[in-house]
Amino acid sequence: MKQFDILPSQPIGFTRDETIAYRDRLLEDASRSNGEWVWLSGASPPPYRQWLRSFDWPFACPDHAVCICVDGIPCLWRREWLCNRLSEWNGRLPAARFLQDDLMPGDETLMFRLDMPEASDPSLGISGNRKFFGRFPVSRQHDREYILPILTATRQHPDFWASKQTAWAHPRSEPAVSILMSVHNMGGTIGWSIRSVLAQSCGDWELVIGDDASDDDSLEEACFFSDPRIKVIVQSRNRGKAIMMNRLLEEAKGRFILELDGDDWLAPDTVRLLSEALDQAPEAGMATALYAWWIRTRQMGPVWKSTISSVCQQNPFGLSAHSAHPLVPRMYRTSLLKAIGGWWDREDRFGRIFEDIDLTARLLEHHLLVQFPAVLYHRVICGSSISQRNRDLFPAWRKSR
Repeated sequence: MKQFDILPSQPIGFTRDETIAYRDRLLEDASRSNGEWVWLSGASPPPYRQWLRSFDWPFACPDHAVCICVDGIPCLWRREWLCNRLSEWNGRLPAARFLQDDLMPGDETLMFRLDMPEASDPSLGISGNRKFFGRFPVSRQHDREYILPILTATRQHPDFWASKQTAWAHPRSEPAVSILMSVHNMGGTIGWSIRSVLAQSCGDWELVIGDDASDDDSLEEACFFSDPRIKVIVQSRNRGKAIMMNRLLEEAKGRFILELDGDDWLAPDTVRLLSEALDQAPEAGMATALYAWWIRTRQMGPVWKSTISSVCQQNPFGLSAHSAHPLVPRMYRTSLLKAIGGWWDREDRFGRIFEDIDLTARLLEHHLLVQFPAVLYHRVICGSSISQRNRDLFPAWRKSR
């Protein structure tokens, strides 16, 4: 039976610094290990470890394999390869717990895949079907369903970034889609948002980021990726999202505008499918889709809760007498967006909280909405955000319109 050491460090947190700290602890643990194979303690629940320890290996793991996956979950790593991989890793993630998924080799031949039996082994002292005793503490099924496509498309290897920079050394002067992102103190999350843009299946986009006087490392993160399609604008005084979005709109060159918040992310086909939806519906002024709703936790990062359609049954604006349901995602025709004057250009609290709802309501008074029936956006709700802390202001805002 193959022996392995368990690396005790647990993944905690969602910020860039917390992920790097976890990477450093793993590297230190792996460097001290004497085993040929190592196990990341946070990679999977205990029954997987018990099953592998007692597993009577009927065949040899290929000598060239560096990662052993059980039920698709990376569990065991060849220690020397893992140390080298950790030393060079410099990616951006939604939370530290996804590091082991990003460490998976891009070459499928380097992975050895196993499946647990449908029923548990009585000798392990575990009863019940594996779907019960192998369950993760969070909804890893949805986590990995939505996260892995982005990781796969942007695997952090030097060859990937080199090929991307070569392919887009001369981006189109008029891209199809301008993705606009206004950020203020989002250094811990913006890197993953940008990485989701780089994962797009359609490369005909530009990303225009506006740093609204952040006093953290948001600007440094915005400038991390060397892609000529990304442009960063800096504002010295914090004036709110509406003011910044109008400034970004002036810089936009695409015929469509897609909004992206610095703590949310896009599905890999978002740019392609929403732009195609607008191309196929020339009478529509805006396109939306379903979105995945995530709750941010301090220890685990974003945790998937449900899939939501933000198109309100009562009216297409997402407005009711006492609550607001913003349309998410939001892709506009640039010409129509400019025709209505862009965002609500005010710096008071209403302009900072309800600017998107106001904009979509004004646009949809005169133009149709098209909705694509798939999850194309991932919205992370943080209880301490300005919008969540001021939801009770909605009735007053509605009277002020």
